[in-house]
Amino acid sequence: MDPGGRWRGLPSGPSLKHLTDPSYGVPPEQQKAALQELTRAHVESFNYAVREGLSHAVQDIPSFEFAFKDERISLTIVDAVISPPTVPKGTICKELNVYPAECRGRRSTYRGKLTADISWAVNGISKGIIKQFLGYVPIMVKSKLCNLYNLSPRALIEHHEEAEEMGGYFIINGIEKVIRMLIMPRRNFPIAMVRPKWKSRGPGYTQFGVSMHCVKGEYSAVNMNLHYLENGTVMLNFIYRKELFFLPLGFALKALVSFPDYQIFQELIKGKEDDSFFRNSVSQMLRIVMEEGCSTQKQVLNYLGECFRVKLSLPDWYSNEQAAEFLFNQCICIHLKSSTEKFYVLCLMTRKLFALARGECMEENPDSLVNQEVLTPGQLFLMFLKGSLLSMGCHIDPTVLREKRIPPWMEVVLVPVTGKPSLYPGLLLFTTPCRLVRPVQNLDLGKEELIGTMEQLFMNIAIFEDEVFAGVTTHQELFPHSLLSVIANFIPFSDHNQSPRNMYQCQMGKQTMGFPLLTYQDRSDNKLYRLQTPQSPLVRPYMYDYYDMDNYPIGTNAIVAVISYTGYDMEDAMILNKASWERGFAHGSVYKSEFIDLSEKIKQGDDSLVFGVKPGDPRTLRKLDGDGLPFIGAALQYGDPYYGYLNINTGESFVMFYKSKENCIVDNIKVCSNDAGSGKFKCVCITMRVPRNPTIGDKFASRHGQKGILSRLWPAEDMPFTESGMVPDILFNPHGFPSRMTIGMLIESMAGKSAALHGLCHDATPFTFSEENSALEYFGEMLKAAGYNFYGTERLYSGISGVELEADIFIGVVYYQRLRHMVSDKFQVRTTGARDKVTNQPIGGRNVQGGIRFGEMERDALLAHGTSFLLHDRLFNCSDRSVAHVCVGCGSLLSPLLEKPPPSWSAMRNRKYNCVLCGRSDTIDTISVPYVFRYFVAELAAMNIKVKLDVA
Repeated sequence: MDPGGRWRGLPSGPSLKHLTDPSYGVPPEQQKAALQELTRAHVESFNYAVREGLSHAVQDIPSFEFAFKDERISLTIVDAVISPPTVPKGTICKELNVYPAECRGRRSTYRGKLTADISWAVNGISKGIIKQFLGYVPIMVKSKLCNLYNLSPRALIEHHEEAEEMGGYFIINGIEKVIRMLIMPRRNFPIAMVRPKWKSRGPGYTQFGVSMHCVKGEYSAVNMNLHYLENGTVMLNFIYRKELFFLPLGFALKALVSFPDYQIFQELIKGKEDDSFFRNSVSQMLRIVMEEGCSTQKQVLNYLGECFRVKLSLPDWYSNEQAAEFLFNQCICIHLKSSTEKFYVLCLMTRKLFALARGECMEENPDSLVNQEVLTPGQLFLMFLKGSLLSMGCHIDPTVLREKRIPPWMEVVLVPVTGKPSLYPGLLLFTTPCRLVRPVQNLDLGKEELIGTMEQLFMNIAIFEDEVFAGVTTHQELFPHSLLSVIANFIPFSDHNQSPRNMYQCQMGKQTMGFPLLTYQDRSDNKLYRLQTPQSPLVRPYMYDYYDMDNYPIGTNAIVAVISYTGYDMEDAMILNKASWERGFAHGSVYKSEFIDLSEKIKQGDDSLVFGVKPGDPRTLRKLDGDGLPFIGAALQYGDPYYGYLNINTGESFVMFYKSKENCIVDNIKVCSNDAGSGKFKCVCITMRVPRNPTIGDKFASRHGQKGILSRLWPAEDMPFTESGMVPDILFNPHGFPSRMTIGMLIESMAGKSAALHGLCHDATPFTFSEENSALEYFGEMLKAAGYNFYGTERLYSGISGVELEADIFIGVVYYQRLRHMVSDKFQVRTTGARDKVTNQPIGGRNVQGGIRFGEMERDALLAHGTSFLLHDRLFNCSDRSVAHVCVGCGSLLSPLLEKPPPSWSAMRNRKYNCVLCGRSDTIDTISVPYVFRYFVAELAAMNIKVKLDVA
């Protein structure tokens, strides 16, 4: 220690003084730049996509053309704009802007209007431009289109947001969802690959190919492959509207340029002029084109247009040559504008393909970073937005034209087409495109009439629904691509741990109960977790303060003794001091929200149900308020009145009861309306707070991947204690260290102990210490200066006998996290209960109090114990035991039938079972069998398979 009181060898570490500063918690003037940087790639890519990117994308969309009565009608989108989220026109309200907190609260989508400028023409003559509403698209939070853009922390709090709200995600039906960054092949670069599965594409195909991921400026993308065939020729394949097409390379080359065959030949064999095999292969590819009667570029284009136009959905007036040119513009080397450039690129790919097949070129690894790029959320959003606009197909319904009564002008009718899921892994997108099935008949429509027609044509063309985004719901999980690196920065002394343990912590850091947000009262998430007694860690890396994580703490400083005590700490189990538990150690709550919409309980068009209770109803006395809802702060148990509603037409009263077996407290209730603000008192959101204090079986973990299960709450009087009378909070088994080698946890224990003794906060940034300046020396000297053992050990006394333990016990302060995995959410117990109607066996499922599957491995375990009776009891008596009649003579379970009842006048009342096969009743016996076996025998009999039992 130097004269100034600072410890030598290390820079001054973080401090805890800010936690007691009077200004702590006061919103700053600006948001913390470090946090905003985490989502900058998401936000900036979306900003580009909805501004410059969208304009470029719509200009690349081909015109929507169709013919009617010898007139050519053309609709062209010349520009498109997305507006910020606002309430619909005509809504009466003070604030027209819609904010994210409102959408979270009433489970709606944070979206803006998509409006396009559409140019329409008749026979090539422009008739003007119409501004047309196309639908709604989700808006990314904190983007330039978001109403939170550039707001100060204080303004964000006023709008019920976090002061450090990062954005970068969408709100879909009230749930926060994020588009993940995707790894894509490197754009516009030919990659030589060997794929054995390519052999199955057809006869003669080999495993050799060259692939190119072609990307336009506005991020439209097409994959294109060249395949090497066994006869030395090359096949080109591409995708159009999710359908795979194959084309001999020679046709593509001759269609792109007007070069003579000799010039094409020379370009392909460049550098291989002396290779006879290559020359013969190129000659054969060109010969295939000649055999189809195509010697010129015009003939090739006409041939290809005739073959492909049935798949292109082009107007009838397009010639075959125009259809072929359209195909090449949309599918072949779309990143290039010139046909000549496309020709030279295909030649280059062909030369590379032959070099690969002949062993003159190495196979390239598509998983290498050199051959990959990142697709940002904005780029992906723009791709799908453009794709949904392209999905507008057009065909004329012939039945309409044959109708006898044709109105003055035929209205446009929309037929929704079910979208198909995208091919991107980890992300599903469904669009709802529309088709024009009836054209406009009267071409002399006025502009207003045409606008009305267009509204029907484009309505809801661009609405994205639930499965658009791979979503997560908590701030800790919002950006998994960033948090694998950020969470790793929060591990103290991570350079002293085995790498798998650091990886485990990266996963468990996202499973902590923690304190993920400050706006619990404004949230309506299905489930939220909250740690009631969080603390700031005494030992933390530099990045902890860099990201200001004290605003969202994730654990508690605990006194941890490394000792094997009582046997309740074996195999990752840990003992917790019961007195610490009673003082609030790791106490937590779970917030659950339920939406109740009365409109779902009534028939369409009925508007007679409202929340409320009938005065004097004994079922709701002192349980529900006059509005039919529970009191804020009321404790609910199973069977208590939950809410009530009335039928104002009939006066009938309905009361719904709380069905969960877990007690809860009503935290808050929100009355929800609709988008237009005209909703009546028919929808509420009830948020319940469920106390979840630690119990046996709950999961804890340190920040070093050392997870443990609470095995017992041990009384404080029986816990071991130090000479000073200190009793540890947690007893950790010493066998957890040798195999896992989490030395960082041992160093943290020493550092935390010294920090508590000296009133410091230690910097645990990795690679701060070295062999010359070791952490053991540094923290050992601090402990020694405080009067403790250099190595962090102390003598403990048995809490049961009071005798001093012979071994020195390692004890210190470790920051512990409580994880979300709790017994209350997972326990499943059943004796008897519901059974399957067909098999009569116990049903499965925790929610319906079903049984746990007792399979072959469980049976083998019981057999190994020799517990035959237990095995018989579990799998038979407590499952589906039944008594069946069997014929001993023929061994049939199905043939014994009960004889018909005797007449009412008969004195005989005993009915016998007779075998319909043997015709006897004295051969009938009873046996106990599983009911599912009887069901199985009946199923086999239905397939003419006889089962005979030997019960003699």
